[in-house]
Amino acid sequence: MRPILIQIGDVAVSSYAVMVALALAVGWRVRRAEVQRLGYDRDPRLRWLGIGALLGAMAGAKLGMLLFEDLGDFAHTVARMRDFDFTGKTVVGGLAGGYLGVEIQKYFMGIRESTGDAWALALPLGQAVGRLGCFLHGCCGGKPSELPWAVAGHHPAQLYELALDLLLFAVIFWARRLPLPRGHLFKVYLAGYAVIRFGLEFLRIDAIPLALGLSAVQWLCALAAVVLGGQLLRARTLQV
Repeated sequence: MRPILIQIGDVAVSSYAVMVALALAVGWRVRRAEVQRLGYDRDPRLRWLGIGALLGAMAGAKLGMLLFEDLGDFAHTVARMRDFDFTGKTVVGGLAGGYLGVEIQKYFMGIRESTGDAWALALPLGQAVGRLGCFLHGCCGGKPSELPWAVAGHHPAQLYELALDLLLFAVIFWARRLPLPRGHLFKVYLAGYAVIRFGLEFLRIDAIPLALGLSAVQWLCALAAVVLGGQLLRARTLQV
């Protein structure tokens, strides 16, 4: 792990900050290429949806930290909400917030068609780069492990997700050839990431069981995977 990437005099450049910036740049560039490929750039209104996605993702990434709260300590949770004290950021909350931000903006702009396919490749690739930042920073780590590849005695959960995010990117890249209805490529991403995150929660050190041994994140991901998976299977069946 290397929290400080470089030190220039008294200025320390954070590895996490650099990787997050790189993740945003890579994701935005891929999204832009997909917007052109899909022809979304022909509608000038769609150019502004990224603002809603960014603002929603920023708010959701912070508010989503409630998913990692011990709800048994109700007074502490209420105090954090009152003071807007949400230390850290979460991808799950960021995705939910970004999705909601885009949908709200689309409603007021009178856009009714799905626009998520432009993000289907950009998000898993950007997340992979971001998880490298998490690994270097030392956050979002795994539970204790004695496996040969353990890092400092823990599962390198960040690197597990990095590899799985890249695999999801490859699957979506292949899936672009399929005759899926508009918006379904984005559903492939959402369902795929829900499955990835559901499994990784068993290894993450910050997972807090909510019910039946599953965390709040796992319950949310399980619901998303079932609903979205069902929609994708139905669409595929109708095309056969």
